[in-house]
This record gives sequence, C-alpha cells and structure tokens, in this order.
Amino acid sequence: MLDEESTRYLAFDDEQKTAAGAEALFELVCSAYDSEDPIHSYAIAQKSSDRYVGSCGFAPYDDGIYECYYGVNKAERGQGVATEVTRAMAKRLAETSEVRAYCHPENNAAHAVAKKAGFSRQGMSLHKNFGIESELFVYQKG
Repeated sequence: MLDEESTRYLAFDDEQKTAAGAEALFELVCSAYDSEDPIHSYAIAQKSSDRYVGSCGFAPYDDGIYECYYGVNKAERGQGVATEVTRAMAKRLAETSEVRAYCHPENNAAHAVAKKAGFSRQGMSLHKNFGIESELFVYQKG
C-alpha cells in the first residue's frame, strides 16, 4: 500500500495509501470476514519458496456479482502470476455468479491480465461503490 508505483491505479484516496490508511483498510477487510458479504483477500506465494509475491481477492459487487482484484510485486510482474491466480479465482466464482474486474483506464497491464484470464472487455462503466469510470471486464464461462 505504501509503494506509489503499485498503488497509482487503485481507487483509493491519498489517505488510504498511507501506513494508517493501509492499517484501516486491513482492519476493514478483517472485520468483513464475519459479515454476510465478506471481502476475500489472499496472499499470493511463490510455489517454490512460499515467498509473498502479491495479493488477490474478491468482494460482492451486487446481487449475484463478484468483483475480483489482483496485484503482484514489481519483481514478479510479467511472469503470469496474476493471470494464473485470477483465472483460478474467476473460474471458481463463475460456477455460481457473474465475475467482474474493474480496471483503471490507463492500467494496460491489468487489462492484459483480465483478457488472458478469460475476461472480456465490456467498455467503460461507472463503478457503483467508488463512483469512478473504469474499464469493465466480465469473465466468460467455459
């Protein structure tokens, strides 16, 4: 959360990108685990060493719709890590729900991950929770 390059495309305000903001977000996610609509957040570990390389997760967006997210540390980008975890997550979620990814319009790397993971670009869409225009990708079952 404190790496400006890694957070520049996130829909967080400047306060949320501070140590205190990151801690508050962490507490929010943890408290959501016991709610009816938990936010799922997972560490991504390198298979061979179990070293942390990023995070992924999903949260309810609307009735029958989940929004997924993914992020990989700079050193591990371009190795297919985000694509692999996003594809696996979306495939499982799509068994019962629609799966979406909202990406910053200029985040071409996130667009590429979504497409490689089986999502189809739907165009610009207003994110109902953040109130920002984003590229909407929807996972294509099958």
